[in-house]
Amino acid sequence: MTQPASTPFLNLEIDGKKSSSRILLVEDVESIQLAIRDFLFSRYDVQVASTAEQALMRLAMSPDIELVVTDVKLPEMNGFEMGRLARKLRPNIPIILITSYDVNEFIDIIKEHGFSQVITKHGRMSLKEIEVTIDKMLTGDIFGVQKYFPQMREVAASLAGFPRTFANNALYTMKVKSLYERGELTDRIAAQLKTQKKAPESIIKLVLDEITSNALFRAPINDLGEFKYQTKNSHHDILLAHQDIVLDEEDQFTLQFGVSDEWVILCCIDPHGRLTQKEILYRLHRHLSADSDSGLPAGLHDPHGRGLFLLREQLSSLVFNIGRGRKTEVICMYNTIAAQAYKNISIYEIDTL
Repeated sequence: MTQPASTPFLNLEIDGKKSSSRILLVEDVESIQLAIRDFLFSRYDVQVASTAEQALMRLAMSPDIELVVTDVKLPEMNGFEMGRLARKLRPNIPIILITSYDVNEFIDIIKEHGFSQVITKHGRMSLKEIEVTIDKMLTGDIFGVQKYFPQMREVAASLAGFPRTFANNALYTMKVKSLYERGELTDRIAAQLKTQKKAPESIIKLVLDEITSNALFRAPINDLGEFKYQTKNSHHDILLAHQDIVLDEEDQFTLQFGVSDEWVILCCIDPHGRLTQKEILYRLHRHLSADSDSGLPAGLHDPHGRGLFLLREQLSSLVFNIGRGRKTEVICMYNTIAAQAYKNISIYEIDTL
């Protein structure tokens, strides 16, 4: 859980104000428990437990506990089961799971119980990401790249004035109004990141294609609930994108891109908020579970699900922020120096209607 020197969080300035929120940390390894507790102590009232039994007793006796952070591997009872029982005591309590294991191994349980925050201890952001996740879940203030890279500042961008070099810690922001602009931006961003940061052009294009496809093709619908910019083929179960699309004003979306030291950041924001936690977990599950007949991934032919799966596999970190009916923000982080073996699941969904 040691925070590496290259993490972008080293420049974060804590305001010195301690939250009145009380959280429960459940971790049986004393060194990890102390590391997390000491890191969070300046911000929160941190209660600790070493077993699931202790944790459930504390929850029953302390109604002011607002959130639980628990390891997956605990003595006698795992964190998933503890979380399930915790929700019986406190149905709406937010739960963050942390683990040293591959999150993909638990995808069945994660989907079944709707756990939306699973943070790996191998991550390059582990400690600070726990803090950011706690803050987002307690406050409902979920949007913004700067929560992860507070040193970045937004800079207006355009195709006409596309930067020849991406300045460090500049978050370039552009409104995308057409299919043409989307294609041009994808090509230019991927080419520049290949030249400047040696980021694989194919990965950058894959990421940009998936996050903008969701914003451009899947999010906009008409009054009849039909897709506005793609049509279902009457003979095959596929969707065909329209050509030369110019988006209606209410469908225009925002693309953000930039670099912070060795990190590449790509973010897409659409104004509809139609993606859901349930859909994301369902699609990931289909690609991590085998079809009983073929032995191949159940979602092998799901184009949308395949894109979500590939995004998560290729990136260092992937965050979904969803304000239902108002806004979807997908933040993609790629470290150009070190790969991250195990991937978090980070899905935030709030009701904004």
